[in-house]
Amino acid sequence: MGTRSLLKRRLRRWQQDWHRWQQRWIEPLAEPRRRWQRWEHLDQIRSLQRVVAFEQPPQWGNPDGACDRIALMCHYSPNGHLQRCIKRLISSLEQTGWSVWVISSGLDAGARAWCQEHQIGVLLRSNQGRDFGAFQDGWHQLGQLNRWGPCRQLLLLNDSVYPVVNLAESSWPQFLAGDPQAVVGFTDSYQNGYHLQSYALNIPGPVLQQPWWAEYWWNYPSWGNTATAIREGEIGLSQLLLRQGVALKALHGVVELRAWLTSPELERRLLQQCSESATQVLLQHLLESADQAILHLSPSHQLAIPLLLQGSPFIKRDLLESNLCNCLDPLLIAGGDPRWIDPGELVDFLRPPVIGYKA
Repeated sequence: MGTRSLLKRRLRRWQQDWHRWQQRWIEPLAEPRRRWQRWEHLDQIRSLQRVVAFEQPPQWGNPDGACDRIALMCHYSPNGHLQRCIKRLISSLEQTGWSVWVISSGLDAGARAWCQEHQIGVLLRSNQGRDFGAFQDGWHQLGQLNRWGPCRQLLLLNDSVYPVVNLAESSWPQFLAGDPQAVVGFTDSYQNGYHLQSYALNIPGPVLQQPWWAEYWWNYPSWGNTATAIREGEIGLSQLLLRQGVALKALHGVVELRAWLTSPELERRLLQQCSESATQVLLQHLLESADQAILHLSPSHQLAIPLLLQGSPFIKRDLLESNLCNCLDPLLIAGGDPRWIDPGELVDFLRPPVIGYKA
C-alpha cells in the first residue's frame, strides 16, 4: 500500500513538472501561430464569411423602416424546423412592436415562409460559436446596415428555454420594458464569476453606442467550444459590463430565490399546485442544497420550480430532455397547468437523447 502511494505521488509530481516545462518552453513557441490563427478567424468573422443567407423584412428596405427595438433570436434545429413554442415567443415580440431576427444554422422551407409572412428577418450562418457566435454575426450584419444608431433596446435570446404559455402573467412584460440604466436578465449566478444567465438579456440603447461594446463583438473569439461561450460569452460579457459601470439587474435574483426557499409564501404556492405530502417532499429536496455555498448554484436549473412560482417565463430545455444535473423536474408542477405547459408544443421542441432498447 505504501509503495503504491509513493508511486502515485511521484507520478503526480512528474506530471506537474512536465506541465511546467511545457508552459515554459513549448507554449511560447506556439504563441505566434495561435496569434496568427486568431486574426485569421476574426478576419473571416468581420467580413461575414460565416453568413450564408440574409433576408431582411420589406419595411427595412427604406430608411424610415428601421425599428428602435431589435431582438436577435439564436435558433438551432438539426432539421431546420422552427418550433411552435419559439414561433409563439417571436409572435409575442412582433405584436409588441419589436423587430425580430432569427439567426440560425438552417431553416427549412416552412420556417422561412413563416418568417416571411410575419416579416421576421432571417440570417443563416455556419454553425459555429453557439449563441454568442450567432449574436456576433447579427451585430456585424446589422451594423453594415447602420441599424444600431436608432436602436434603444436590444434583446439577445436563444432557444435553450421553453416559454410558458401565458407569457402575459409572467415577468416577460417586465423584462421587455427593460431598464435604461441596467442590462436586464431573468436570473443571475455566481458560478465561476458573477453574471446574468444569458438565455435572455435586454440591453439598453446607451450601452450599444459605447466603443467598448463594439470592440467586444469585434474581438469575440466565437470559434471556440461550449467552455469558450460560457467563459468569454456569458460570464465575460457580464464582467465587461460591470467593469464599465453598467448595472446588471436580475428579475429573479439567486440571493432572493435562495432566501425564498424558507418562506411561507413558497409553501403556500406549492400547496396551490400539489398535495400537502408532495409539497413537503419538494421543499425537502429544495432545501438539500442548503449546505452548499451560493457560488455553486445555477438557479435556472436547481431552482427551476421556485422560479416558475415566482413568475419566470422560461424552463431550461435540458431539464426537460436529459436533466443530467439531477434537479427537480419542473413538469412535476407545471405539466398539468395550462398556464405553463402545452404538451403539444413539447413534441417538436424537445430533442430527447437516444437510449438503448431491450431486445
